[in-house]
Amino acid sequence: MTKLETMRIDDIDRYYRPIERIERISSALFWASAALSIVVLYSQCIPQESLRDVPTLLFATSVMLNLILTLYLKFHLIPKAEGKRRKQLLSDSFDVPLTPEQTQGYYNNPLSPSIQKLGANVLENSFFSKAVCGRMAIRERVKVLIYFTVWIIAAYCRYTPLELLVIVTQTLFSGEIITRLVRLEVLRHRSEDLFEELYHEFLHKVDFTSSTGTACILDSFATYEAVKASAALRQSTRIFEAMNPQLTREWGEICKRLGLKEESFNKPNAYDVGK
Repeated sequence: MTKLETMRIDDIDRYYRPIERIERISSALFWASAALSIVVLYSQCIPQESLRDVPTLLFATSVMLNLILTLYLKFHLIPKAEGKRRKQLLSDSFDVPLTPEQTQGYYNNPLSPSIQKLGANVLENSFFSKAVCGRMAIRERVKVLIYFTVWIIAAYCRYTPLELLVIVTQTLFSGEIITRLVRLEVLRHRSEDLFEELYHEFLHKVDFTSSTGTACILDSFATYEAVKASAALRQSTRIFEAMNPQLTREWGEICKRLGLKEESFNKPNAYDVGK
């Protein structure tokens, strides 16, 4: 275990654990409802007449539970966790305890509390987000490709019942498959754009103490938070932990290239004024 891992404290993480558990339950309910919708089509084949309504009741129950959990995630758990993470970002950037939760070693740049540090933290966030989302997108693309291939085969097979084709189509183009991939791709793409914008601002030593520089940082911060809110996705902890050692090394090299040293931002002539 490295010194960084030993010193790292992240109390905010506990707000994301319920999201992970409920996402697994919601996903299981989604696929259960998809399977039950097919069973309902052939419920008349069940020998016992008293049991023929059971698949329909189970299907309706699974759909309702999935809807309730999805709304609970989207409008309560995810906004609450992201709100805590946003306060933690601002607390670290300006050394102001906006939240009682403790964090240590979450951001890795040597800048002292300032608007520059906020920009560096957003730069670090966007760097890790684009990498993690990029790895997540590979898996989602393969999944969508497989399901789409199945749908094409079912659509062109003359023996496929129309009712079954409708169910497969509804499953494929639902929020669990196609829409999730689109939201993930948008988050990845916007994180890449934001990283490039901030990278060039730090590279060209923009005067972040000026009103223009401050506005650029605040705009980047607001854009990053807005994109995360609109995507409403939890980035994979497993993928992050697998990529973290490599990404941490790359981030260290980026800090060196950009000259992200505390003393370099304390010199009044360290920037090209007006950039």
